[in-house]
Amino acid sequence: MTRDHSATRVACFSVHAAVDPGAMPRVLEVFAKESLTPTRWTSVVEGDQLVMDIQMAGLAEERAAYFARVLGRMPMVNMVLTSAKSVLPVEAVAAA
Repeated sequence: MTRDHSATRVACFSVHAAVDPGAMPRVLEVFAKESLTPTRWTSVVEGDQLVMDIQMAGLAEERAAYFARVLGRMPMVNMVLTSAKSVLPVEAVAAA
């Protein structure tokens, strides 16, 4: 039996916002409204900035650009950086 070991696209967002208790739930809500759950989420306060690094596996480039625009329009958000990476399924890495 042959398995599909194709890579999955992962959209990455680095959202820089004012340190505000409402920033994280508002950013998460952007994805939740579309019934999406981040694959990975980390956040840290760096000086006067709350930096949220978010990864979404399987998110197409066009959708990632849409989310970046929506996030960038939020009043507490100062900057949104985006990138993408490809990851292999765990079984493909184990077989290598």
